[in-house]
This record gives sequence, C-alpha cells and structure tokens, in this order.
Amino acid sequence: MDIEALRAGIPALRETVFFNTAGVAPMPSVVADEVVGLIRWEEMQGRYRPDVMEVMGGRSEEARRTVARFFGVTPEEVTFTHSISEGLNLISEGLDWRAGDEVIITDQEHTSGYMPWALRAEQQGAVVKRLRLMPEPEGVVDRLRGLLTGRTRVVALSHVTSSLGIRLPAAEIARVGREAGALVGFDGAQAAGQFPIDLREMGCDFYAATSYKWCLGPYGVGALYVRQGALHRVAVRRSGSHAPTKVNMEAGTFAFPDAARKFEFGARNLPLRIGYGRTLRYLEQIGLREVEARVQDTVRYFRERVAEIPGARAQTPEGFAAGALNVAFEGADPRALQKTLWEQHRIVAVSPAGGLRFSVAFFTTREEVDRVVEALKQAIR
Repeated sequence: MDIEALRAGIPALRETVFFNTAGVAPMPSVVADEVVGLIRWEEMQGRYRPDVMEVMGGRSEEARRTVARFFGVTPEEVTFTHSISEGLNLISEGLDWRAGDEVIITDQEHTSGYMPWALRAEQQGAVVKRLRLMPEPEGVVDRLRGLLTGRTRVVALSHVTSSLGIRLPAAEIARVGREAGALVGFDGAQAAGQFPIDLREMGCDFYAATSYKWCLGPYGVGALYVRQGALHRVAVRRSGSHAPTKVNMEAGTFAFPDAARKFEFGARNLPLRIGYGRTLRYLEQIGLREVEARVQDTVRYFRERVAEIPGARAQTPEGFAAGALNVAFEGADPRALQKTLWEQHRIVAVSPAGGLRFSVAFFTTREEVDRVVEALKQAIR
C-alpha cells in the first residue's frame, strides 16, 4: 500500500488531520471526479436523451453489481437507498407487527438504529429490548440468548457500534438469532469499508450500508441487502414510479420484481449511485485485508500513546476494536478538547459517550497520531 500516493489523492488531507471517518470521511479525487463528471456530462447532453438515459441506467446497474460483489451477495438482493436510516426503516415498516412482538437492539445504537424500531413500539405496540454490550463485550452472545423469546421478531444490531467502536461477532449473532426464528440484520455504517464483509458467510437476513463514512464515498447514497430467502417477509409499504414491473391502473393491478429493487421508487440520483460503485472499486483496488491490517496496527499504536496522556483512558475495549478509538479524560471536558483540537491544530474528532472518538482510517499515519497525542497533552496540562 503506497500511503503517500493514496494520501495525495485525497486533497482534504493536505490541511486537515481527519479523525472522523466514522462521521463523514474525506473523499478521494477519483470518486469526486466520477460524480462531478457525470453531472457535467448530463448538463451538456441533457438528462432525458435516450442515449444518456441508457448509459446512466447501465452504469447504475453496474454499480449495483459492484455493491453486490463487495458484500458477497447477488445484485437481486441489493436495493439502493439514501441512507442507513432509510434501509432500516424499509425493514421495520415492511414487517407485520402485533402488540407484544419484540425487537432486540444494543444499548449503544445510533439514533438511526433506534428510531425505526421505536416507531414500531409507539405505533404497533412492539417491545424494544436492549442488549447490553459493556463492560463485558465477550458475553454478548450469551446475553442475546437470554433476551430471545418466542415473540422476538427481529434482532437489529450495529455491526460496529458508533460511539465506542465495538465490533460485534456478527456471524455468531446471526446464527443464534435465526435459530430462534428471528429476522437478523445489522447496521453496517461503522463496518463497511473497514474490513472484508461476506454477508452470505455471515448469514444475516438484512444489512444496511452507506457510502460516505469508511467507504469514503458521496453523501446521500447507500444500499440495503435483503437475503433472497427473506424478501417475502418484508412487504413494500411505499412505492411509486420505477418500482413495479407491471402496472394496470384500470384493473387496479401491479406487480413487483422478486428482488430487493422492489423497494426503490421515484426520482433517483444516478451519479451518486455510480459514485458509490466507484468508491467501492477504489477500496477493492487497495485491498480490504490490507486496509484492516494497517488500521489495526495504527489503532494499537494509538492505544499505546494514549497511555502517556495524564488522566486518559481508552474506552473502546481491546480485542473488540475496529478503526475507532474512544478516549475518556479524567477531569477534562471532551467537548472543550474537541474544540481546542480543531481551533488550534486543525484536527477533526468528535465527542460521543463521554470521550473523544478518533477514527483511524487506512490513510491515517503514525505522525498524525503523534500530533494528536502531543496536542492533547498540551491541552490538559
């Protein structure tokens, strides 16, 4: 991995130290060029020309195939979305709920992973159970078994949590949940782009992903995987143009494809979808195993350096970390530290869960880690 060449292709790194890939990542020029170039081409040619529509439609379906390959599934199991939130809502809305039906989430979900199920509790009387992750993350599967009942309809957890960056044993969770008869899926916002993901091997029923975080892609586009064998369990609750394969308004009949794209409808931003495919190819060219190895090495180094900071403590449990490291500071306000890092050092980080979350990406260097550590030492003196 030629880090200098890769960093040179991400212009935002020239003046800013980015430790918030878990929030919104800087975008490589090859991805931005793809999206902007397509918009400019549409501008010059006109969007509703048959030849332009054919090219853009073909490129969009190529992007769908890229997403499918990236996650080890088929294109028929992939629907494009605008966000993680939309993907999880498609699942939540698509199930038939009865009062007392249960859904299990973690006690560390992002709002996007909580609200789709909270609405089912408010509107259909579902029961939302919360799976405790800390302080013993190694016992999470046993605790999940203790929560599962005959009324559990869905297990919907973060693959990697947002605030603390805890990586869950997804395959084991999927097996245990499905054995209990539940539909099992994951919020992949903090996972996709960090390490190889094979959803077929994982064995989950659904998986929501997004472009703009660890995948370094454009904002406002993502994907939802729904396992072919689970598609019939998720009904279409909203629709419009582009979704049905057949519509007879006089007869009042219509039909949807036997594929996840049945959830797609209305106006679509094809340049963004194509940009999503481009950013995934970018990561494939680098190599996800290489990305994971480099990130883990840098995280270990960061953890070692944190021990040198007076009053600092890594909250992300060792052995369960992906690319994010959340650090708490005794006697210091993390929000004030966040502000100081930005205003005095042009370092971007965020402050959830009572600490500062530092997102270590493949482009992060040890020199940047050193710069953060020294800035923190100076700030809490």
